[in-house]
Amino acid sequence: MTQRLRYTIETLLVNALVLSTLYQLLVYLANRRFWRQTPLPPAEDAPSISAIVPLQGITLNTAAALHGLATTGPTDRYELLLVLESESDPAYPLAQEIAAAYPATARLVLSGPVGSHAPTLHQLHAGYQAAQGELIALVEPDVQVSAELWNAALAALTRPTLAAVFAPPLMLEPSPAPPNRYPTGGEMMLALHTNHARTAGLPLAALSGRGEMLVNGFMLFRRAALEQAGGFYHLLDESSPGSSLGRVLRENGQAVAMLPAPVHILPPRADFNQATAHLLRLLIVGRAYHPRPFLAWPFTNPLTVGFILGLITEREGRWWGRRTWWFFAVLRVALAYQLDRIRFRRGFTWAAYAQLFMYDTFISPLLWARALFSRTITWGERTYRVHQGGKATPLNGPNDRRAV
Repeated sequence: MTQRLRYTIETLLVNALVLSTLYQLLVYLANRRFWRQTPLPPAEDAPSISAIVPLQGITLNTAAALHGLATTGPTDRYELLLVLESESDPAYPLAQEIAAAYPATARLVLSGPVGSHAPTLHQLHAGYQAAQGELIALVEPDVQVSAELWNAALAALTRPTLAAVFAPPLMLEPSPAPPNRYPTGGEMMLALHTNHARTAGLPLAALSGRGEMLVNGFMLFRRAALEQAGGFYHLLDESSPGSSLGRVLRENGQAVAMLPAPVHILPPRADFNQATAHLLRLLIVGRAYHPRPFLAWPFTNPLTVGFILGLITEREGRWWGRRTWWFFAVLRVALAYQLDRIRFRRGFTWAAYAQLFMYDTFISPLLWARALFSRTITWGERTYRVHQGGKATPLNGPNDRRAV
């Protein structure tokens, strides 16, 4: 490597390191402002609401989440639609239990075989056709939907210019699996990605007026807006409900807003391989819908940029790159801790931030590189090819049991 080329690369990396750290500071400040907004008072006359939950299998948290969703309806005119492909689905007994326990609120909807469509959109389409509410909520099965969240959503939709609102997803700190003293493993990696990669930048986009996308977890739509968008029928081959619906609403000139109230994802038990497979699936789908933010993502992470800079300077026998990297690494972890205190009212355990250091430095760049070139994702036992723009076409296998 020539001296001029080496200095050029080092200069670019130093600039990227500074800019990525400034970005993290902006994210932190945006979160401080966003999460400290005064919540609006709940709407006095709430319209009827249909909450659609697509079920593909169950986890240990699914039962508790569905019982909570059935009992936290914000209005008397509230229905909970549990959508499954067929009675052979592993979640069918639980769905029957919920429907029997809350006969005035919950009911089952069988969507039938997925066929060549994407599973989640297929089930949402069936739920939408059966729904009766003026507002349609799309809720993932393993999230906690609180009264505060319903109040914030209904208060926001009193603005007639809004077509839909969504809640930023946050994952609660996983509990340690015995005999471990601290939470580790795949569930912690999922929490770190959700809280510090997937969600952290959303308040900055919202406050800067660029928050036009929708994020899966909890989304609430006006039925009229979905009808104007054509419902779900023409979206059955899409790989992400939030991204595809956000794109359609944006094309129709309809506004969406992010709520200053999170939807909490209950952390699933997952080993390292399961977690990396799930994150890789999210990244591949994210690249298909939002290629520019995907390409910029590694350069918003000072640990990744600083590690590359440290490697180059180390090979040249100089130490300043490694020392610079450690400074920015400490700053990154400190900002992550403060960010969690803002959003959760407390930080995670010290072991979580040690794992964040490892995830940001080594794991996330490798996952990003794989997602850059990979085009296939797996839902259960079925494989799909994801095309640019988000369309998913099946390649092989029976109907799946998992959603993106």
